[in-house]
Amino acid sequence: MKKFITYICLTGSLLVFMSAIDVERSLALFLFAGVIPGTNIVVSPVDMMAATATAIVVVILRLAAWPQIKAVFDQPKAKDSAHRTV
Repeated sequence: MKKFITYICLTGSLLVFMSAIDVERSLALFLFAGVIPGTNIVVSPVDMMAATATAIVVVILRLAAWPQIKAVFDQPKAKDSAHRTV
């Protein structure tokens, strides 16, 4: 019960902190305009597009192709019949 109360308090504190620093606005500005939160640095649109495309490809491959890739590497290896012990 003590752990549950601790987790609830930590979650509430995190939500209050995120609200105070305006995380939603910072994330939206980063994704749409390339403004790095807390600075005046702006990432070029080409770099943001490349990073977003790379992230999309990684997520799609992880969700769609990972089971097939894993199945290839998890196949049991054929035992060599020449090394039988009698």
